[in-house]
Amino acid sequence: MGYRVGVDIGGTFTDLCALDESTGALHTMKVFSRPDQPGADVAEGIRMLHERYGIAPRDITHFTHGTTVGINAIIQRRGINLALVTTENFCDVLEVARLKMPDPYDLLSRRADPLIPRNMVVGLRERILSDGSVDVPLIENEMAGTLAKARALGAEGLVISLLHSYRNPTHEFAMRDYVRKHAPDIPVFCSYEVWPIIREYERTITAVLHGYVQPRVSFYIDALMKALIDSGVPASPMLTKSNGGLMRAEAGKKDCAQMLLSGTASGVVGAARIAAQTGLGNVMSVDIGGTSADVALIRNGTPC
Repeated sequence: MGYRVGVDIGGTFTDLCALDESTGALHTMKVFSRPDQPGADVAEGIRMLHERYGIAPRDITHFTHGTTVGINAIIQRRGINLALVTTENFCDVLEVARLKMPDPYDLLSRRADPLIPRNMVVGLRERILSDGSVDVPLIENEMAGTLAKARALGAEGLVISLLHSYRNPTHEFAMRDYVRKHAPDIPVFCSYEVWPIIREYERTITAVLHGYVQPRVSFYIDALMKALIDSGVPASPMLTKSNGGLMRAEAGKKDCAQMLLSGTASGVVGAARIAAQTGLGNVMSVDIGGTSADVALIRNGTPC
């Protein structure tokens, strides 16, 4: 038997909670977050758990982590400078969206500016039909011109989201492979690989969110895993997902969309658990951190 450790890293503080699996005793610790040096806050927290409660790093058998690094990068607009490649004549996909107003009772309401501005969207001459057949073939000259435009725009990464790629991703994969071959310094993300669904806008915006934070999240997770190894923790780190479940930390580097609300979801799941233990069915939870405040409604014990 050992200790199960949960860690919530926010913009200001990092909170640790250690559960003794043999006695059920809980020990908590709070340290300052180190966004300038990811992993240092976790290492300091583990050191303090050992110093204050005698919890040796080697006795940590389970390590779960909730993080806001992804959602904070979006809120603060600190992701990489992306270019979006779409099918020619469909470059307004992020602006058009679903033509829904954010607030139907406010005629002046407007959506937030897209993470990729319109001038960073490049149309690619190709077309796949809804049945997956090829209407306009993709040729190498078109891929070369698209990559050149993206480079000229100063793109640090490339998101490829082509019409009907959920049915036939060959054009997305061809463009991805061309970029990897001729511009290996530019990370490239395909909507089919991120979320292959029929809805064009939903598929595109999910791929954009993933690509926007992926380099930052990947660097963060690598630093976290190294900090745990250097601290002597044998447990394989797990991340909380946006739906309150768990995923391996390593998987979070390629499935960023699954853990964008990692820290936020952890708070909601915890609030629902506490509400159930106290016999309260309908509860509103508020989680105020250093960067954002998260509000959730828990109805009949289930987060809405």
